Amino acid sequence: MLLLLGLCLGLPLFSKSQEEARSWDDAAEQVSLRVPRQLRLLQRLKAKPLMTEFSVKSTIISRYAFTTVSCRMLNRASEDQDVEFQMQIPEAAFITNFTMLIGDKVYQSEIVEKAKKSRDRIEEKRNKTTDNNEEKGADMFRASLVIPSKDKAAFLLSYEELLQRRLGKYEHSISVRPQQLVGRLTVEVNVLERSGISALEVLPLHNSRKKGSGTAEGDTGPPPSTVIHQNETFAKVIFKPTVVQQAKIAQNGILGDFIIRYDVKREQSVGDIQVLNGYFVHYFAPKDLPPLPKNVVFVLDISASMVGAKLQQTREALVTILNDLRPQDHFNIIGFSNRIKAWKDHLLPVTPEHIRSGKLYIYHLSPTGGTDINGALQKAIKLLNNYVAQNDIEDRSVSLIVFLTDGKPTFGETNTLKILSNTKEATGGQICIFTIGIGNDVDFKLLEKLSLENCGLTRRVHEEEKAGAQLIGFYDEIRTPLLSDIRIDYPPDVVEHATRTLFPNYFNGSEIIIAGKMVDRKFDQFHVEVTASNSKKFVILKKDIPVESQRLGNDVTVTAGPTSDSGKDPNHIERLWSYLTVKELLSSWVQSSSEQEKEQLRQKAQALALNYHFLTPFTSMKLKKPGFHTGGLEESRGMSAATGPETVVQSLRGADVQPGPALKKSYSPRIKITKTSVDGDPHFVVDFPLSKLTVCFNIDGEPGDILRLVSDHLDSGVTVNGELIGAPAPPNGHKKQRTYFRTITILINRPERSYLEITPNRVILDGGDRLVLPCNQSVVVGSRGLEVSVSANANVTVTIQGTIAFVILIHLYKKPAPFQQNHLGFYIANSKGLSSNCHGLLGQFLNQDAKLIEPPAVSGKNLSNQPFPAEGVPEAILTVKGRRVPVVWKQRKIYNGQEQVDCWFDRNNAVKLIDGVYKDYLASHPFDTENSLGLRKSWRAEPGSLLEERV
Repeated sequence: MLLLLGLCLGLPLFSKSQEEARSWDDAAEQVSLRVPRQLRLLQRLKAKPLMTEFSVKSTIISRYAFTTVSCRMLNRASEDQDVEFQMQIPEAAFITNFTMLIGDKVYQSEIVEKAKKSRDRIEEKRNKTTDNNEEKGADMFRASLVIPSKDKAAFLLSYEELLQRRLGKYEHSISVRPQQLVGRLTVEVNVLERSGISALEVLPLHNSRKKGSGTAEGDTGPPPSTVIHQNETFAKVIFKPTVVQQAKIAQNGILGDFIIRYDVKREQSVGDIQVLNGYFVHYFAPKDLPPLPKNVVFVLDISASMVGAKLQQTREALVTILNDLRPQDHFNIIGFSNRIKAWKDHLLPVTPEHIRSGKLYIYHLSPTGGTDINGALQKAIKLLNNYVAQNDIEDRSVSLIVFLTDGKPTFGETNTLKILSNTKEATGGQICIFTIGIGNDVDFKLLEKLSLENCGLTRRVHEEEKAGAQLIGFYDEIRTPLLSDIRIDYPPDVVEHATRTLFPNYFNGSEIIIAGKMVDRKFDQFHVEVTASNSKKFVILKKDIPVESQRLGNDVTVTAGPTSDSGKDPNHIERLWSYLTVKELLSSWVQSSSEQEKEQLRQKAQALALNYHFLTPFTSMKLKKPGFHTGGLEESRGMSAATGPETVVQSLRGADVQPGPALKKSYSPRIKITKTSVDGDPHFVVDFPLSKLTVCFNIDGEPGDILRLVSDHLDSGVTVNGELIGAPAPPNGHKKQRTYFRTITILINRPERSYLEITPNRVILDGGDRLVLPCNQSVVVGSRGLEVSVSANANVTVTIQGTIAFVILIHLYKKPAPFQQNHLGFYIANSKGLSSNCHGLLGQFLNQDAKLIEPPAVSGKNLSNQPFPAEGVPEAILTVKGRRVPVVWKQRKIYNGQEQVDCWFDRNNAVKLIDGVYKDYLASHPFDTENSLGLRKSWRAEPGSLLEERV
């Protein structure tokens, strides 16, 4: 399948505000300033459109990955320019959405039946997408367009895949090949596994198969600039190389594959079963079992086309594999061209003498002649069948064929359908065939069918890759069979539809995955029964799983894709079920030889793919007629820019879906200025009305830190977090860097859950239906006790149930200095609805009082009775929650300098003022609702630790 494209998720790409237009120019200037002189000259000579941003955001929830790729392009030339975007995506992935914006026009995609005639499609000669499923582009998505002079374009591509466990690890690979150096390049991967994450690692950038790909310096460990945050169940990995770091890896912008590997903690017994909203998924991966004996025949193509490095590498790999065979295994070797040459006329046990003899046979094989695939397979099957029939085998064993070729059938039986039927008839369902195709000339479809029809797997080795290493890696996956004849049963009165439940073998390090749809009724227990054979034993595993409204933890709610026909947002387990079901229907279609059956399978797969917006061989993608674009890229398809696992993957809604909150007329609210706030770099102000005292303090955080500002999730259901962004310090300043809030996130859990993400450019409101509001337009939206009011380029007011109100001030710079950043300020206008248990950097003071117990005296005068002492008076002592805090008098301006606050200032970064220490207020993701109250129990035991409890 062809897939890729660059996208830029999370910022309004085509707002007409001057600030946004400058952001494109700033990105271009940033590249120009940071790229070495020779590269800068080369860019000018080529004069091709500049990619100002390339980002990939991926969220993996219980092995199911949602990925969105985004990019922005800017045409600086004086004439229109052609551009082709391309990106590799995993072959197993399904594309779910593609959106393209050119100037003020938006081209939205839709998934349609492939049977539609081409005349029904939009005839757009200059702006088009291609979905080429030919073999040479099997994992590439391309989009071509023309960018008008001095204009900009943006692209957004989303795809989904289920990660497969191989050799004991899940692997998630992201192609980072923007084809040029990029001013803002970001890859972010969030992993959420309920059972716990183990052995997470980030590999060095993997070189592309194409020439000119990059190599990370030293080629060991994670790529430069990679940052990993991890706790027991959640991990966030960010790769954000500068232009200089990119140039050191690859000056042509082809960095390679960014790869994350991990495994999960698992119980024995029946495995891990998750149930959510009428759907379930069952992960079964037992370990610590004795391996089953193998009866294996290695079949190696030695035709003339294998001459040279391919045959030499394959020989060396087979020698390595022979050394790995176990004493209870039996084996044979066949070399074939137009002649079939078997090492022995029967299978032999693994002994040192037989291994040495087999190695000599391998090295004496010489390439010549044509390719008799049918004859070689028939010979291998006959050897295995004879061995099983002629030997009284007490132990259960597994019969395998490992078949390697680089070509098509050219000798003997050459009709592929006949080869398939001959093979299937000869194996009788008792032999599994694992195939490896090398190079571009191989008949990969034939190999794929041979494996599908005979309980095996297939792998493709591209021309530039080393065949030997691929063969060893492939064999390692099947070297240790632990179970055979696996059957998994669920109660028929509970499960309405399940994916495949019968499996011929289970190999160590892999995983069996079943997903199902449950009947529409309530039940308390879910009975699971697994039967299988292991060596001399027959294994039966049973377990009753309690069924309740299960959650992922961290209050994760996933609305992962397009709405279903029922109008409800599907959860990640439902999408996993639909993904697996479509995959199995496609496999059955490939295997079927009946035209009637193939048509039935096609219709089922197509209907499911259309319902879940999957791009498959039976569906295609077309672009709707362009419409004028007035908001951000997210609004065009409802895509969230949030980075928390709740909202990273959001509904991709079509134009026909009506938003929940109703838009009212434009409105510019009058904001009540409050003192309790955090603004600027960041400066905190807390008002204590009872004692008529105001206290202020600073917090020196790090860019990327997410601070807990208000934590009242258990009582009022409100959580407010703020994410910091960094900037250089002003010249001659005492700080090394400045930090500002670039994002404020608010989670409202009552009466219904709603998510708000606010940046200087846009507000995303997700309360079941999704709404994206640009910050350069005044508007009010309201729904279910929640009201969000935007005053254009000034502020955002959030009112909850009429008893809680927050004001988010928007700071925009027309001509920002290097140390200035567009940022936000957060003000608490009404806190009546927040409980006495409220916590957070600001929330902990809302129901407290402070007292000045040692006011300073100057020249014999007591300043405690003076309303406005002079700034810089001697130190005083303030008591808050029983703690004595040294403070000095200070004046501070808030609300864009419109209000001056006289306050007692804690000069020591609030070390004694706040509960605990700074690290205790760091959230793991923007919508983290960790109960900060529990921190009080662990201040002394483990200062700086994060709570393990998740609400």
